[in-house]
Amino acid sequence: MANTLLHKRSSTAGATPSAGSLTVGELAINTADGKVFTKKDDASVVEIGAGGGGGASALESVTILAAYEMGVI
Repeated sequence: MANTLLHKRSSTAGATPSAGSLTVGELAINTADGKVFTKKDDASVVEIGAGGGGGASALESVTILAAYEMGVI
């Protein structure tokens, strides 16, 4: 049986999570923009994968990682 892993998310374009809404290392996804955010040890919130390197998007990377951790791949 497959498990569903849900992160905090927003469908509002341009929305960024506040530091108070995340714990360190927790992920938040903006489904309108396809951006993924996390809270760092210094309490700042940063976007993951914003380098524009042309590889997989941050959302694709998190999906692949979640599937790996659940043993799907």
